[in-house]
Amino acid sequence: MDSSAEIIRGPEVKETLQNLIRSGQRCKMEISRTPYSWLTSLSKMKEDGEGILLLLDRVQDFEEVLSASHRQEVLIEYLENDEVPCRFLSRVSQVDTRGIWVKIPEKIQRDQKRKFFRLRAPTGMEIFFPGDPGKEEKGTVKDYSIGGVAFLINKEVSLKPGDQLKSLRLCIPERKEVLKVSVPLAVVIRAEPDFFQGQTFYALEFLEFPEANNKEFNRHIFEKQRNLLHRVIK
Repeated sequence: MDSSAEIIRGPEVKETLQNLIRSGQRCKMEISRTPYSWLTSLSKMKEDGEGILLLLDRVQDFEEVLSASHRQEVLIEYLENDEVPCRFLSRVSQVDTRGIWVKIPEKIQRDQKRKFFRLRAPTGMEIFFPGDPGKEEKGTVKDYSIGGVAFLINKEVSLKPGDQLKSLRLCIPERKEVLKVSVPLAVVIRAEPDFFQGQTFYALEFLEFPEANNKEFNRHIFEKQRNLLHRVIK
């Protein structure tokens, strides 16, 4: 986890999660180290022989995707009332008719920077970047933030962690228009085969951002963040 973030530990973890359950706050759940994610909610906490378990609402295709993953962990992300992103890793205990039971985490990360909360990409969002000389590659974006992007690409490209990419473009469907965001420089931070879909998964961190684009992209991120992840059950 990010060393610059605040780490919640001990009895405060249980208290924080009980408050999250009471609020009805929507969360983003991702199977750890895969591009698969869903919107869900924490609905219950119980104690049994395995310790303290949390109940997440059922989501479509979760069991199928989990069975194809080598890891049995999920990453949960949510926004606190002051819009600061929080996240934690939790191991899946079981899935039944009530939902997905996961073990209470040892710690919760509370980010110091609000802007890096990731959003699930809308259908049709794409990334374009230079490939071989004179050619442009295209990937399907899975999630994104003001600080980076994760995407899938069908063909094999020679990218590995640490490689830098210049002159990238994000094309984001937005209502009846397409928001085009230019990114001068990014670095590859993850490159993993996705055997479930027969594609390759890449994650990039943005290193440079023009000020004009930054303002427009920030507006877009903030709007989507509020619409998708700030739903509180009254």
